[in-house]
Amino acid sequence: MSLHGRKAVQLLQDLKRARWLPPFNDKVVKEVAEEINNDSKEMERLAEQDSDEQLEPELLVALYLYDDIMERNKRCLLAYLNARLDVIEQLRWEVGRMVPEEKLQKLHEAEKQYLTNYNNSLDKYMKRYVPNCKHPLDLTANSEAPEDTNIQVRMLRDDPQLDGIVSNDSGLLRLRGGCQMMVKRSDVEHLLRSGKVQQVKTCRGDVVGGGF
Repeated sequence: MSLHGRKAVQLLQDLKRARWLPPFNDKVVKEVAEEINNDSKEMERLAEQDSDEQLEPELLVALYLYDDIMERNKRCLLAYLNARLDVIEQLRWEVGRMVPEEKLQKLHEAEKQYLTNYNNSLDKYMKRYVPNCKHPLDLTANSEAPEDTNIQVRMLRDDPQLDGIVSNDSGLLRLRGGCQMMVKRSDVEHLLRSGKVQQVKTCRGDVVGGGF
């Protein structure tokens, strides 16, 4: 009995220690769920031992104890799952759909599906928010007011996904490792947040789209 609840607390401690999200601990999550089921069965077994309407005090205390342990495990487990979903939603607002592979690897398959569904719902909302607009509203761009509209960026490393992006304002962007170009900040906001490109210079009034 003294060990009950420790695995659920371990899940929350893993969250607290991680810089972003720890890998989904499927093993411990299942163990906590099994603890809850086992405690529920034990409560049923104890209750069946006494057929009297008035339960013995000792039995009543045991039932209260098991109920408290079950509820504590449930709260810890839900806190673990909800905290992870909050971070996953925030990831969409920070980096858009360009999620770094090292972060994707830490998600459970169900969490990856949740991220896909969240992306689709957000994209659908933004496209319908301003009807007949040339470009859909991007609520995730410019989380902070930019100092400059145009910025110079450097691509840190080759990424096949980024070679040939059609942007809203800067035209076709061919981002290869080591290259620098002047672009509209709104076109690379998510790439900046995800660390795929680096701002190296800011110049007001420069021509957008110039490659170096």
